[in-house]
Amino acid sequence: MSFTVYYSDPEVTSKAGFAKVANLPCIFDSRPGYHRLASAYLIDRGLGYWNPSTRGQAPALAPSDQTIKNYAQWLANFLEWAEVRNIDLKTCTYVDHVHGRYQKEMEKGTWSRDGRALKDGTVNPRVQQACDYLMWMSDKGHRPSFHIPTHTATIYAGTATSSIGHRAITVEVRDGKARKNKRALRLPSDAEVKEWLEKVYHLAGYAKGLMCELVLLSALRRSEAAGFRVDTLPEERAAWHLNDPSAPRANQRVRLEIKFGTKGPDYGYDHGDKIGPKRQIWIPLELAERIHAYRQKTRNVALKKWVKSAPTLTEQRRRIDDAVHLFLDEDTGERITGKALYNAWTAVELPYAGWSPHLGRDYWACSILWKEVTRHEEIKKLFETGSEIAQALLESTAMSIIRLQIQPQLGHANASTSMIYLEWICNMFGVNLSIDLDRGDENELPVHPTIEVNQ
Repeated sequence: MSFTVYYSDPEVTSKAGFAKVANLPCIFDSRPGYHRLASAYLIDRGLGYWNPSTRGQAPALAPSDQTIKNYAQWLANFLEWAEVRNIDLKTCTYVDHVHGRYQKEMEKGTWSRDGRALKDGTVNPRVQQACDYLMWMSDKGHRPSFHIPTHTATIYAGTATSSIGHRAITVEVRDGKARKNKRALRLPSDAEVKEWLEKVYHLAGYAKGLMCELVLLSALRRSEAAGFRVDTLPEERAAWHLNDPSAPRANQRVRLEIKFGTKGPDYGYDHGDKIGPKRQIWIPLELAERIHAYRQKTRNVALKKWVKSAPTLTEQRRRIDDAVHLFLDEDTGERITGKALYNAWTAVELPYAGWSPHLGRDYWACSILWKEVTRHEEIKKLFETGSEIAQALLESTAMSIIRLQIQPQLGHANASTSMIYLEWICNMFGVNLSIDLDRGDENELPVHPTIEVNQ
């Protein structure tokens, strides 16, 4: 790309008096030179001064670092396309240019790196970012009004309190939006997971194997597992919060609070980790005990390697003070990053192509959902008798489990993100969903919901 996303050195930028924007990206054009309008747009978006919902009329929540980085990359792609195609951004329209040419060229593959048609999940956010930028230009007086035709659509959202489990909501949808294919879950069997995990432990080492198992048994994201601190699990067992100390050992869980690497707004950085919204999770007691044992023994051996490899005594002391992360590489003693976790996960023979830490989160969610649903004997009996209310009871029960147990553990801000699990459990029982659940699109135009039905 001749248009590139660039990050300055945060320390240098802060010392120059621009600390507020030190971590924000900017865009360089094909000259190369600083693209003033695009970079000003990213500052307004990154600081929450403008977004498509408020249009600058009210302060908005600033996006995360990863989100603003995505915005910058999508915008750079659109700006390069406009320059190559000689499109005037001050006069272009949605129908003739953004949708009529930019989107169509990506869908046909005439605007893609390898000449192949791009997926809807790539096309939609790029087009949406182009629309947002042109609306911003209009609001700032750099071009006339930019009109985006929309239509009203009805989607269904789940609710744990409804007797049916769903409610209809009307939203405004951009005309011409590429229809995303629904993600179909494919999960390995328990035996396949066990065989794969044993290979990870053997080839990648105990620490990385334990991290992979932590993802499987708690649904942590890669960044959250990599951000696990030495004291995320309290160092004193007496401080562990158990769900029910009197329950059988296999049913006991330990509650933890995480905030490093969590998805959502940024609240600063600590030792290389983004500080995000706090979230409480549960992990099995047996896993907590193995993490505790690793912390007391194996980790110390790795830490000694890391400290001893320092060239000076001052650096050794600094490394001791900075060793806040729980999981350390057994060969070098360095912290295990999210990328290193992914590499360990995928370096061995996989149960099937595409098995990843993200699907490990799905594996946890589906395991919990299946275990909880099948505990309800009345559901199984109704399906055995062919009762007409079996499907409605299944959906209602599953929705409650998703909303009350799975969604909080996964850290899904939008319930629609978890709806793929409802579809999965219905498939497992051999029935179709009674309604079509739209899982939403975080890059879509501002949603203005109107509840039509809630009964």
